[in-house]
Amino acid sequence: MGLSGKKGVDISSLNGNVSIEKIKNAGYNFVMIRCGYGSDLTVQDDNQFENNVKKCEAAGVPWGAYLYSYALNIEDAVSEARHVIRLLKGKKPTMPVAFDMEDADGYKRRNGMPSDKMLVDICKRFLAELKRVGYYPMLYASLSWLNNQLNDPGLLNAYDVWVAQWNSTCDYRGNYGLWQYGGETNFLESNSISGVGVIDKDKCYKDYPTIIKNGGYNGWKKQSGKVLDETGYKMLDRGTGVLALKEMLLLARQLKITNQGMDENGVFGDGTQIAVNQVLKKGGYVQNGIAGDNFIKYLAKLIREKAK
Repeated sequence: MGLSGKKGVDISSLNGNVSIEKIKNAGYNFVMIRCGYGSDLTVQDDNQFENNVKKCEAAGVPWGAYLYSYALNIEDAVSEARHVIRLLKGKKPTMPVAFDMEDADGYKRRNGMPSDKMLVDICKRFLAELKRVGYYPMLYASLSWLNNQLNDPGLLNAYDVWVAQWNSTCDYRGNYGLWQYGGETNFLESNSISGVGVIDKDKCYKDYPTIIKNGGYNGWKKQSGKVLDETGYKMLDRGTGVLALKEMLLLARQLKITNQGMDENGVFGDGTQIAVNQVLKKGGYVQNGIAGDNFIKYLAKLIREKAK
């Protein structure tokens, strides 16, 4: 997916009383906010979480949440899930809720590093608990951990992935929705934002607000209405069929059926999904980001009518 995608940041109390308006004005479109760390203890809540949520909502900036994990076993994982659920009560994020699995401060190693199988099982249990109660869960981990400790298809293919790799490219070979491309070190741009300071920066490759709202996740009411296609081309698909779809969508833009641009390649990316949803909205269909046979026929009809 490369360098395309919307830019955002992730923040915690370590960033202090950060200005969301300055982040927004600098061109960053979403914020992932740490809600806490470890088990369900109020002393382990992030003391800027509530403040950061209020500022994001006041600025109209989509936000999601993440929890830094200290879990060493399944019991810890369940407590950490409860921690997130408690902090999100009454809130409706439009970005995913992520589980931050790493060992940045060496806690896991000092306390008997769990086996790779246990680390995978911890992630599966936490993410399953969040999914069970209606949240849109995501796994955050470094490229190294994804390729080694957490390299389990039953985990990585079941949930969206947020890759941490401070690099000029993201080298993860699996599917991913977010890429943390820089922090203190940033190979693509400045490591800071004026008036904010040094900050972690990310790229997003899915239209999460649409996916989450339409799907009824994170406290949102599932969108009702007629579904045009339940199967078809969707986010991250690639190939000649996707390329043909994108050519039709680019023609639709020229005819002012949509207003969304996109890269001219064979990858169904964020721009493609937005354009597909614009077409679905025009027809009064549920905006599920899927372009199947019915979508192709409907779009062709719109193009023929406009081209007359």
